[in-house]
Amino acid sequence: MNRQIIDLSQNELLNYIVDNFKEDALLEISYNRVFIPGKILYIDKSSDVIITLQLMGQLLHQRVDININEIIDEIVELRYTYHEMEVIIRLS
Repeated sequence: MNRQIIDLSQNELLNYIVDNFKEDALLEISYNRVFIPGKILYIDKSSDVIITLQLMGQLLHQRVDININEIIDEIVELRYTYHEMEVIIRLS
């Protein structure tokens, strides 16, 4: 699997998500003290970037909507995996 590590600002992150994230990809979000692994079901690219995930935890398998704008100040890292490519995004 190919791996790429990139550092983005908050504004760059929102643009990167809108331009590059695809449905059915795997996404792991680390923010504050929370880790959310899931499969992307839908990306709402309106003024608020909202990602709908099917959680892939050991206990929880429900759908959740995550408003990236609401948690962007607390995001530590995103891991986005699609086909044979993994992109690790760190906020700078």
